[in-house]
Amino acid sequence: MSTKGYCPPYLTEAQLKALVKQALEDTPGQANETYHARYDHLERGLTADDVIYGLEQNWHYERPPEFNEDQWQWKYRIATESVDGDELTIIIAVDAANRTFEVVTRWKHQE
Repeated sequence: MSTKGYCPPYLTEAQLKALVKQALEDTPGQANETYHARYDHLERGLTADDVIYGLEQNWHYERPPEFNEDQWQWKYRIATESVDGDELTIIIAVDAANRTFEVVTRWKHQE
């Protein structure tokens, strides 16, 4: 018996943007975030509003998506900006079958 399963292809930027847009429209003003994303790094000065704003902007992949075999899902690193215009990276994990996503972590770029 094989211990490896079928690894689905990752979503293109256009496909992920459509999924994120729909998920945000389904839950206005909310983005599902892990405990880590919301509470572990308060010193970063980021809020859920920064995340939502960043995901509503014209973002792009900061690097190619990575497949997490433990959770059997793709993680996407998104380059965008915060409400204040700071460069922002958001990592989201996607459940493409259910058309949902979760913010794993986020941070501003420091100069």
